[in-house]
Amino acid sequence: MRRSPRVLLAWSAALVIALTTAHIVSGDLATLHRRAATLGPMQHVVVAARDLELGQTVSARDLRTEPRYAHEIPPVAVTDPRDAIGRVVIVPVLRDAILFTSHLARSDRNALDAVVPVGHRAVHVVPKDGFRPPRGTVVDVLAAFDPTAVTVTGVGSSAVVVAEAARVIAVDSSSTGGGTSDANAGVTVLVTEPEARVIAFAAASADLTLAVDPPESACCRAAP
Repeated sequence: MRRSPRVLLAWSAALVIALTTAHIVSGDLATLHRRAATLGPMQHVVVAARDLELGQTVSARDLRTEPRYAHEIPPVAVTDPRDAIGRVVIVPVLRDAILFTSHLARSDRNALDAVVPVGHRAVHVVPKDGFRPPRGTVVDVLAAFDPTAVTVTGVGSSAVVVAEAARVIAVDSSSTGGGTSDANAGVTVLVTEPEARVIAFAAASADLTLAVDPPESACCRAAP
């Protein structure tokens, strides 16, 4: 059966298109294979399943693993969740970020001293009103002195800020959970060494109150 020139031309065009497509696809696959070879094999890396706060002890539900090319995984990345579980966060980590060994305290450090940098102190504060903001909150610590007992120059009847932009690194549980009586339940805040001395004095002779700051105020603290 003879084919018309038009049909033969259409078949020829279809054959050219098929060959061109196959060439392009094979070239793309070769490029992908070459790129994969330069990136190395796929490996698993540990990422944060939720935001990890300063002072937090990492649990299994805080983590997940994701496959990445070996070349994309930094040497300091945590690759096994077992190396992170039970350790204390010393640098906050955002959800979905890769977890680095530098984000975590050494395994031989306890939960509080692991997050205290040089020049700072972790101080327990018991607000009179029982206010206990969650870990990671930035607060000012205010002291209201009895004017008949302590004279504070220049403030009149107002409260005094004894620590500014301090970060809450631990929160006491209630008497039903952690053995701490509600009367002494409070929070532990990270302050400078001079502020720690002022807070200790204020706690003995004033009522302490916590005022929540905007989060960005924590970045503007003066160096101790």
